[in-house]
Amino acid sequence: MADKKLIKLNANENFYGCSPKVVSFIKKNAHIVSSYPNYTPEKLEQAIAQKLNVSTNCVAVGAGSVRIIDGILQSLVKPENEILIFENSFVAYYQLADIHQIKYKLIPQHQFVCKLENVIPYVTKKTKLVFIANPNNPTGTAITHNELVQFINKIPSSVLVVVDEAYIEYATQKNIAKPLSLISKHKNIVVVRTFSKAYGLAGLRIGYVIADEKIIAQLKNNRIPFTINCFAEKAALTALSDETFLYSCVQKNKTEKEFLFSALKRKGYQVVPSEANFLFVYFKKEEEKEKVYHALLDKNLVVCNLKIFGQEKCLRIGIGDRKINKQIIASMV
Repeated sequence: MADKKLIKLNANENFYGCSPKVVSFIKKNAHIVSSYPNYTPEKLEQAIAQKLNVSTNCVAVGAGSVRIIDGILQSLVKPENEILIFENSFVAYYQLADIHQIKYKLIPQHQFVCKLENVIPYVTKKTKLVFIANPNNPTGTAITHNELVQFINKIPSSVLVVVDEAYIEYATQKNIAKPLSLISKHKNIVVVRTFSKAYGLAGLRIGYVIADEKIIAQLKNNRIPFTINCFAEKAALTALSDETFLYSCVQKNKTEKEFLFSALKRKGYQVVPSEANFLFVYFKKEEEKEKVYHALLDKNLVVCNLKIFGQEKCLRIGIGDRKINKQIIASMV
């Protein structure tokens, strides 16, 4: 095993890497590693704002979306507050809450979907924030725009609704929630995005948040200078401009996801339809899951055994190209 190349399908990275323009930039500019980066990533914030048609004052960049989420908890949640997190969602939410000793409640999903109506009964005077991963990680499911609008109209405006859109570029569902379109009217909506997934820059650690100017000002006031390294900002600017590469990756992911999903369903596996770049597979028994996990590992295919996140009967499988997906199918007897 150690002598063979492992195929990583466990971290939801872009299977096709990053834009060749980014690689070219890094190769040509290795010398800048001895220089400090910009004090703050203003150029990238301006480019993101222009792309999304929002004010620059509504955008803040950070060292990955996890660091953005960490900053949100540090800056916007007080010790006496509580936050709400869906079960079977991004593990960093409750890991960071534990680190900052913030109390949280777990909201049940419905058929692996973050049903927003399930949140309402859990809201109290102490509730400060609710996390919604859309598409959700690890299930790949998504909420609709109508569901988000209804939820926003029901929940107190004092409760921040943080929509984590790490995989939004991959989503093809036409009626998927569009929280950016609601921020001007609902000041409690916060949208988190990343360059780690579809843009293929996971190793550079760069993400961003879009919200009302007052919220962004609070986050920027607590931001440590020089946190975005000298390559990250310029690489992100380059990646943002290469729409052709992004579109190609998204289309290949869509085609291969449909291929792998259909093949696994035909083989009798319980697979959840996904709006991301991975598939969530669940089993009746943990033993069945372990057998499949090790069968894939024996073929050097590394998928995410969700037991490490407390989901003993589930696997999350990243989408590869046609060659790799055929290997996955052949290995899952």
